[in-house]
Parts: sequence; structure tokens; C-alpha cells
Amino acid sequence: MRKLWLSLLVIAPLSFFVPLSEAHGETRVYQDLTEQQKSELASMQRDIMEKKKQLINKYVEYGIIDQERGKEIKSHIEQRYDKEKKNGFMPKWHQDKEKKFHKHHMP
Repeated sequence: MRKLWLSLLVIAPLSFFVPLSEAHGETRVYQDLTEQQKSELASMQRDIMEKKKQLINKYVEYGIIDQERGKEIKSHIEQRYDKEKKNGFMPKWHQDKEKKFHKHHMP
């Protein structure tokens, strides 16, 4: 019985790491979207953008952030939407990986 528990303690945690390591190295190639799919994604993204802007307006109304900061945030939200629109609303999860996790050079 002790051997069974010991083997479960060793094997169980390893089973969680295998799928994570496989998914981490995965590179996906996305197919081109149809115009209908692009339109649907654009509509959903536009709705999300408008909801975020409404939320910022409430923060300004309640005095959580000042009006100038609210304008800056809403401008950033609009710029982000324009960038996503330019990229066809396709996910770009790994494009800035090198910028975020820079390597230290050893002398």
C-alpha cells in the first residue's frame, strides 16, 4: 500500500506538467477568416470597446479617476481596437515574447 501511495505521489504531479509543456511549445497557423467571420469578430470587439469606455465613464463620474486620465484610457482603448482591426482580429499571443522576456547576456 505504501508503494502505491508513493508512486501516485510521484506520477500524479508529472501528469500535469506534460500537457503544459506540449502546449507551451505549440505554434498555431490560423486560416484566413471569411468576411462574415471578420464582421462578427469586429462587432464583438466593438461591443467590448464600448463597454470598456462606459466603465471608464463611470469611474470618472464616481470620482475614481479624473476626467483627463479617463480620456487617455479611452484613447488607448480605441487605439488598441484599431490595431486589432488592422490585424484582422487574429490573436497575436506570442509576437512580443522576446520583448517581454529579455535575455541577460553573460560577460
